[in-house]
Amino acid sequence: MKTGEAAGDLTRKLPARLESTRERFERWRSERPSKACPIPAELWAAAARCARQLGYYRTAQVLGLDSGKLKRQAETLGKRPRKSVPGFVELVAPGRGALAECVVELENRSGAKLRIELRGSAVPDLIDLARRFTREEA
Repeated sequence: MKTGEAAGDLTRKLPARLESTRERFERWRSERPSKACPIPAELWAAAARCARQLGYYRTAQVLGLDSGKLKRQAETLGKRPRKSVPGFVELVAPGRGALAECVVELENRSGAKLRIELRGSAVPDLIDLARRFTREEA
């Protein structure tokens, strides 16, 4: 059997969830800045959900992952408490005449962090900036 045929056998008639996850991995691999870029937690979580349903070995083969690492990641993800993500945060401005100072720290799902220090004036596009930084990649 040729290598191309073996790869075709793996992706033929995949369950919808696994096919969707495979496409997400392909998209991430084609768009990542470097090969050293770690797989984002949301992709590991999607792979773990598939593996629990279809088995670690088959899922790892289809997604191009090491089955042992997939199993370890799935076990680790299962033990982590989920963070609650606030949908709305109110920032209250100080009274007139007071100098406004605050620090806003954001972390997106891939672990990137952004720190903004505001002194003396507010940034009008802070909410838009925060949404763009923390939104999930489509």
